[in-house]
Amino acid sequence: MTYHTLLFILTAAAAVAAVMMKDLLMSALMLALVSVGASLILFDFQAPWAAVFELSVCAGLITVLFVSAVSLIRREENKLEDNRMRFYAMPLVMGLAAIAAWFYAVPFFESLENWARFGGRVNSLGAVLWDIRRFDLLGQISILAAGVFVINSIFPRRKKQK
Repeated sequence: MTYHTLLFILTAAAAVAAVMMKDLLMSALMLALVSVGASLILFDFQAPWAAVFELSVCAGLITVLFVSAVSLIRREENKLEDNRMRFYAMPLVMGLAAIAAWFYAVPFFESLENWARFGGRVNSLGAVLWDIRRFDLLGQISILAAGVFVINSIFPRRKKQK
């Protein structure tokens, strides 16, 4: 098993654990581990600036904000019964997604080799963002959406009591 694969598996396992944990503090710490794993992956792919940003902001600052938000939640709200049955299927879904990615992601990334020839020219910022680095923007949007979904699952909406 290669170093890359091990990092991806550990990061995905921490992400699944962050969603499945019942304790909000442990979920916030698992999200910090996801950020550390993502920063290690970025360092491994020779993107040190993105890795440092991920490590400092996401693993550091955001974790502190999550932990402080968890500490502000009253203890009575944690004692409410919640239906976590929907999360028990998550490892199965993640396994099926990994199998599908194994068959579909490799040809996709092989098709990206054609984009490497554009890297040697001088381009404007708009051309770089929207033409050459389009897949990076897709990745950033996916990471942002995943963060929103995780926050939505960790901090459920409060029910108004009448």
